[in-house]
Amino acid sequence: MASFSPCELIAYIREHSSCYQGTTECPAYPTELVFALDISQDTTLQMFEQMKKIVTETVNQTNIRESNCPVGARVAVVSYSSNTNYLIRFTDFQSKNKLLQELRRLSFQRTTNRRDIGGSMKFVARHLFKRTLQGANVRKVAVFFSNEESGHPSSVNAELLEYSALEIVPVILAFNNITEVNRAFLMDDSGQAQVIAIPTRGDYSPFLKRFQLCTLCYDKCKPDAVCGRTRRTRSPWEYVDAAFVLDSSRKINPDEFKKLKEFLSRALDHFEISSQPATSSVGDRVAMVSHAAPAFRPQNQVVPVKKQFDLVTFSTTQFMKKYIQESVQQLDGGAAVGHAIQWTINHIFSYTPNPRKHKVIIVISVGGTSHWDKAVLKKVSLRAKCQGYALLVVSVGQTYNSTELEELASYPLEQHLVQLGRIHKPELNYAVMFLKPFLHFLRNGFNSYPPAELRTKCHKVSTKKSRHVFRHHSHK
Repeated sequence: MASFSPCELIAYIREHSSCYQGTTECPAYPTELVFALDISQDTTLQMFEQMKKIVTETVNQTNIRESNCPVGARVAVVSYSSNTNYLIRFTDFQSKNKLLQELRRLSFQRTTNRRDIGGSMKFVARHLFKRTLQGANVRKVAVFFSNEESGHPSSVNAELLEYSALEIVPVILAFNNITEVNRAFLMDDSGQAQVIAIPTRGDYSPFLKRFQLCTLCYDKCKPDAVCGRTRRTRSPWEYVDAAFVLDSSRKINPDEFKKLKEFLSRALDHFEISSQPATSSVGDRVAMVSHAAPAFRPQNQVVPVKKQFDLVTFSTTQFMKKYIQESVQQLDGGAAVGHAIQWTINHIFSYTPNPRKHKVIIVISVGGTSHWDKAVLKKVSLRAKCQGYALLVVSVGQTYNSTELEELASYPLEQHLVQLGRIHKPELNYAVMFLKPFLHFLRNGFNSYPPAELRTKCHKVSTKKSRHVFRHHSHK
């Protein structure tokens, strides 16, 4: 079996397992399918009946799981406005006929509440998908009906980050134009995540065809040609300068540090690295520093970080990954996040030619920083934000300082702070998958750096360089 590719293994199982009938089914993989019906204040009875009809017809055309075989779809249904309520749970029906009967019995409950798509997306992710069928090939699809734009567009963006991290495919069936949400969905190159405009009158079947082909019935081993989005050439102002600031202090054990290095290697796949980082304005550039040097203490003239590589050192992700796996070693000093960020801005970003429009510092934090670094961290993180840097914080481990993390990360926090309980593969995979839409939002200006909330504070921040200036040392 070791010689099989993932798709060859799937084909072998389908050919030899009694769970498969030998014909192509929809869905192609075990699927957890959620429908969220919009019952907010401007939804009419006619719209509700149309939603119900679409759900019923979709279920009727779908292979529903009716046994212990891991094939077909399990279906759940919720309704939402400002709150989300269960109508049908995954475990309620193991019979397609009974499920269809229950769908036809659903009745319209009028409400005066406003629509909150983001809030409903969060409820679905954290409650319905919390205890679902597990497995590498299990697909999670959430379909949200919507009559208008959500009242909280930033919460939709935050949930798209979470959905990407949890590998949930979102689809919005919209009765009216929802431009902001549509723009956010363009992050998905596969074409599975979609916003589909549905006419309130007439035949809607042609509009659902892409949903059937590219989401519900999508087969990653045999994708339909119409599904993928053509990756367009990026404009120069969409590229990113990014620096990873890695905690390699003594509080991390060697096995955990190895997993953090694997995370960094995988994270690089979301960047389009410049082939000529020193001279070209095309492409992303990535740097990496780790902290803190064992001998470092404030004011002792020792450099607080080890510069692993700067923005112009490498021109391919392959070289970066090789360096990370072979050359990055744990420093075993005390954590110095604030000093590390300050050094990175002063010695990497400030001296690199052809700066990109977007600048992000990705902080990998394991517990709090050292007590002697706290005041510097507070000042430096504010100064960095005021200078236009995005600060993304990935906090790993059970021990952390909530106030410190919230002061460090950019706004809105739900889009810039990822808290992981343990340093192990599933948790770190969440952070890797979170990074892809985060970079999409960064490139396309979904957030302002600095945000409006910081304008007053930024006005007061001195533009002078910090007094904590360290000698520039070269590192092998």
